[in-house]
Amino acid sequence: CSEKPTMCTAAPLQQSRQLPGDHSILALSRGTLAQRVLSSEEGGHSLSLEAKLIAACGAQAQSMQKNGRSGAGSEHQEHLGRVLAAVQKLAIGVVNGTEQLSDAAAAALSSIGDEMQRIRDATLINHAEDQDEVDRARDGVARCDDWTSVENASLAAARGEEHGTCRSSEVERHQTKTSACGKYLVAMQGLSQPKCLVSLPADPRPADLAAVLTCVQKKAAWWRDTRTNAEKLAESCDQASTAHADKSHACDSAQTTYEATFCGYRTRLTGACTQYDECRTSEAAEQKEVQTKVQVAETSRKALYTATSHIDCHLGVLVASPERQPALLAECLSLQVSTSHLNMMYHAVPEGSGCDVSPVATFPCQGSWLREHYEDESWYSDAPTATCTPCETDPTQEGCETLETSWASSDGTNCTVYVSRQFCTADGDYGTGWSSSWGTFADWANERGVTADQACCGCGAPSVVSEAPTPASTPTPTPAPTPA
Repeated sequence: CSEKPTMCTAAPLQQSRQLPGDHSILALSRGTLAQRVLSSEEGGHSLSLEAKLIAACGAQAQSMQKNGRSGAGSEHQEHLGRVLAAVQKLAIGVVNGTEQLSDAAAAALSSIGDEMQRIRDATLINHAEDQDEVDRARDGVARCDDWTSVENASLAAARGEEHGTCRSSEVERHQTKTSACGKYLVAMQGLSQPKCLVSLPADPRPADLAAVLTCVQKKAAWWRDTRTNAEKLAESCDQASTAHADKSHACDSAQTTYEATFCGYRTRLTGACTQYDECRTSEAAEQKEVQTKVQVAETSRKALYTATSHIDCHLGVLVASPERQPALLAECLSLQVSTSHLNMMYHAVPEGSGCDVSPVATFPCQGSWLREHYEDESWYSDAPTATCTPCETDPTQEGCETLETSWASSDGTNCTVYVSRQFCTADGDYGTGWSSSWGTFADWANERGVTADQACCGCGAPSVVSEAPTPASTPTPTPAPTPA
């Protein structure tokens, strides 16, 4: 009795007609009287085992034709159970000599075997389809890792390196400018006229005129040489100053590009990690739902496969020669049907690659970020950065007054503890209670990537997070935190 039943398919009731003897069995085998037979049985009328068997098969065909693969597995199993009970009882009766099976009835019952085979074939197809569905659900979870492929990390690092290289070059320009302008200043501060001018008489006599002329000539030569040297030194100072200013301006532009690129990377990474988490939650739930449904279908398939195999075995008894029937019946009654080939391969939720937001836990214009990326660099004292450009958006969109009421680090330490134990200072630096072995505030950020100096007012967090702190007007490298 398959999804496309043949001998078990019920014909329109008006086409059936009552036939004598074996002909009625053949009509029943086509399902024409299946419903009538069942109704008669329920009404207490006595029917032959052959008729009951074919009627049960007809009901199975009608059920599967109505419900298909999506129909209730328990209903299919119930009908197949009635078929098995009927064919088993008939086989036992034939072997015991209490039932007789005509050739026409045997031919009709053989077609039932074909239907049983079609059911088993369908279980194999459905098994393969469900395995594909289980595999697709697993792969759906694994594909969530695609969200973690954020390429802006290398780009942000490259822009940071370009900015650092520019500042190092600016230091060289600054040193050249300092040297050139220093020489110019020293030259101007150390002007010394010819000594003869000191003793030059205010009212020279004729005898002094030659000496006066010589002194005037010396002064003229000194003045000419001093002017030429001063003009050269001034030009060198001006050129060095212009070169330094141009390089400083270029580095300021590189700084703005770096900060914007880092902010863009942060936006993409935090967004991707949010999508990654949502994807895994959704796909893992889908995988669980799929496997739960398939487990039900697997149990049903195995029951159908087992029932049809037993039915086939007993049908074989009915069509066998009389001398072989007892042995075949004994085999059928003890038959153990293996359904291991219908075992589904279920999968655990795939391990994810994870999505790490720690690289952007601190970001442009935060004190810790400025120290790490600018102030602790060797070039900073001679090539201080311009005013930092903050990121346009902040995931929290909350000030410290709101954040510190619920914030806690990854190990559960709240703002009160950070402040009372002097883990931090009011200007966002590391306090005397902070041990350098603990790493940075970013290492203890919460699940949203928010750190103590972002959330705790007592640790320098701003009242409005989107208003990033502005560097001091005179940038001076901040001393490294003192270990506890």
